[in-house]
Amino acid sequence: TVTDLHVTDAVAAAGSVTVTLGWTAPADAVTVTLRYAAAPITDANWGSATLLTDTLAGTAETFTGTVSPYDGSTLYFALRSQNAEGVWSDVSNNAYWPRYDVYLPLVMRTE
Repeated sequence: TVTDLHVTDAVAAAGSVTVTLGWTAPADAVTVTLRYAAAPITDANWGSATLLTDTLAGTAETFTGTVSPYDGSTLYFALRSQNAEGVWSDVSNNAYWPRYDVYLPLVMRTE
């Protein structure tokens, strides 16, 4: 199961967003399928998430695709890989856009 799926780049245009995703390919993957949704993607709702691509080789570690229409709301992305025996992985972690980086304040203590 992929645990490091992340958005490496995103460019929003009028009504669409082009997103580049990155991850570490599983050693035994033959194919990779990517999906997106307006809510976090789990095993339970994987089938109802919108297909982004299902034609990636198992060795792929990046993909750029366009979501249209896009209204500026949060998009969640996840992937599953399949091995040579036809066994599917669990759903990966979710990557999302827009991404919000959170920085905790640095508190310095002096004595």
